[in-house]
Amino acid sequence: MTSPIKDDCAQFRGDKPCRFKRLCGDCPEYDPLGARPKVLVLKCRAQGDVLRTTALLPALERKYPRSHVTWLVDGESVDLLAGNPLVASVLPFGLESVLSLEVREFDVLICLDKEPGITALATKVRAERKFGFGMNAHGVPTAFNDAAAYALQLGIDDDLKYRTNTKTYQEIAAEAAELVYARDEYVFALGDEPKRKAREFMKAHGVDAFRPAVGLNTGAGTKFETKQWPVDHYRELVRGLAGGLGANVFLLGGPREEALNKAIAAGAAPRVYNTGNDHSLPEFAGFLSLMDVVMTSDTLGMHLAIALKKKIVALFGPTCPQEIDLYDRGVKLFASAPCAPCYKQTCPDTVCMKEILPGRVLEEVGRLIA
Repeated sequence: MTSPIKDDCAQFRGDKPCRFKRLCGDCPEYDPLGARPKVLVLKCRAQGDVLRTTALLPALERKYPRSHVTWLVDGESVDLLAGNPLVASVLPFGLESVLSLEVREFDVLICLDKEPGITALATKVRAERKFGFGMNAHGVPTAFNDAAAYALQLGIDDDLKYRTNTKTYQEIAAEAAELVYARDEYVFALGDEPKRKAREFMKAHGVDAFRPAVGLNTGAGTKFETKQWPVDHYRELVRGLAGGLGANVFLLGGPREEALNKAIAAGAAPRVYNTGNDHSLPEFAGFLSLMDVVMTSDTLGMHLAIALKKKIVALFGPTCPQEIDLYDRGVKLFASAPCAPCYKQTCPDTVCMKEILPGRVLEEVGRLIA
């Protein structure tokens, strides 16, 4: 006689045993989904934006207690949500996930992307209440609810976005989702294994653990070349950090920063360590977790440092510093060039970044170390 199947359980897989490895029967872990609010979050694009959207999860749990949260995200960002205690299921954006969502029903849908494929999906998926953005009959983004109108307006009104708005991204997103904003922190789970690799690097290089550790996240991301701080600025800063402050300096970055970090490290003072450029995203976060201070431009590395509650010196040029919350653990440097912010991806003369001088950055790092 076969055991009865309870396919409405939050733990039920169907194709394999659940994580408790028990048959349904009288399983004490039975968790009927019908008794829990089913929430779908569609935030797929821009890894940094995905990470800072996790700050909505505590407010979501407060409004919808014991909610079963499904999050649709681009494949490159799955690791950012892995192990998140407030996300029950992470779906990589693709045909299989889309087809799955089209036959499911949700109590709440929150879409915070404005791209055509995602807004179209948000419009088609069945949900009792929808917040954020969908697609209208003309094929363009529209606000599901009145409270999301401000977030929609930000995308089309440069004066509002660049000069008038004073709200952080988290405030704007919470408003669009009709959640009570309480300045909640990012929710990010980093396991022990990524930290282990970073500690092994420190041990292998004989790093003096009694000196302050300063991480330089040298990259500008894949979209905005205009966020790049000049290599000569980095060299001058490294000399000041290792020499003047006596700090251990760690050059951080991905494959795109390999040549840049080698150029910065060439001829550098002792205690300057190039950590390499072949780390997975969790391993990169593992290095960040060991830093006392992180210096970074407005990139994923900055958001990971925020999530890890690091002290931060963040450099802003083409993007808006007012949308970023460092949670009182750092400083935002913005040269306020006449043309900034501009959100241009390329520029023949990134004066907005060049005018943030190494001496100013060194001063702020020193203040945070003290």
